[in-house]
Amino acid sequence: MNLEQLRAFLAELDGKMRSMLDENPDGLTDEQKKTYDELETQFDETRANIEDAEKRQAKAEARSQYMGQPQRQPLVASPNGGNRNEDDKEKTLYREAFWTAQRRHAMTEPMTRALQVGTDSEGGYIVPQEFQTSLVQALDDENVFRGLASVVTTMSTKNIPLENTRGNAGWVDEEGAYPESDPVFGRMQLGAHKLGRIIKVSEELLNDSFINIEAYIAQNFARSFGAAEEAAFVNGDGTGKPRGVLLDAANGVTAASATAITADEIIDLFHSVKAGYRKNGTWLMNDSTAKLLRKLKDSNGQYLWQPGLQAGVPDMLLGRPVAYSSSMPAVATGVKSIAFGDFGYYQIGDRGSVSMQRLNELYAANGQVGFRMHKRVDGRLTLAEAVKTLTQL
Repeated sequence: MNLEQLRAFLAELDGKMRSMLDENPDGLTDEQKKTYDELETQFDETRANIEDAEKRQAKAEARSQYMGQPQRQPLVASPNGGNRNEDDKEKTLYREAFWTAQRRHAMTEPMTRALQVGTDSEGGYIVPQEFQTSLVQALDDENVFRGLASVVTTMSTKNIPLENTRGNAGWVDEEGAYPESDPVFGRMQLGAHKLGRIIKVSEELLNDSFINIEAYIAQNFARSFGAAEEAAFVNGDGTGKPRGVLLDAANGVTAASATAITADEIIDLFHSVKAGYRKNGTWLMNDSTAKLLRKLKDSNGQYLWQPGLQAGVPDMLLGRPVAYSSSMPAVATGVKSIAFGDFGYYQIGDRGSVSMQRLNELYAANGQVGFRMHKRVDGRLTLAEAVKTLTQL
């Protein structure tokens, strides 16, 4: 089925599930639950197929527009030191030199000169801009949190000024004294934690000119880097890794059950967040939690949940979009199962460049070549009141 047909089928499945719930307000029988679960499984599979098809479509469109113009600021310097107006010839030469060096093919003298521009002080090479762009795109696919947070590039520890106390105004009688009330400021720091991995590639794969080695390495690094970042941005304890949003977010609601969530609790969590943050608010949860919330209705019998059945329209809960992360805990005793608020107040700081180094001898006995890549990143919620959580009993 094409995308249009998949979306139509998704809407059909949603209608069938809601009809079953509406026609059985006192609950489903065991047989009906079995049918409902089968429909729900089809719904989840169809939604996943739609998301995969949309990603493939978006990547195909991006490739057709030429990779040399990234949509976001790259994490690394360009080979000539950051000049975005460098000519295409220099970029192409650097890119060819970089990957020729990784494959250990014969290099021309101009390629050697090109690599000197991007030499890493630790013996690796700064990743060329085209590869960096594909890596960032892949990270975004694996890491939903980057799309919600504020991402900045830092070259050193960043001090974030915080307003701890605003001060208050007061009514003043004629010729009366003005009240003295000064704001109090604090600060928060974004440092840098190293994230790294080694990939081993067979000599046969590396030397096979029909293999797109750039895409292979980018995808493998991106999957693992994205998963590690997401876990830290959500649950990190701040020791050797970023502080996760759940660590610093304020608790909005404590559920009455360890295994269930009610409509009133969702509504209470929504309104526990100040209106100024709610207008840019997003729900963050595990996919398994979403299955519980799809069935909830308000006091007027209206569903709180509205599935996204059209292109570019996300699932909505109380009128705000829902984002899914496998790093969010599933519903269980004592966990923070849902977060809601403005995740733009979570700052991700990417420090400097992403570097990759070829390891020639370490795995030579096994006929393999290693590639070591690392990046440095930190993250922290700057305002606890901007995001609230629901905690299970």
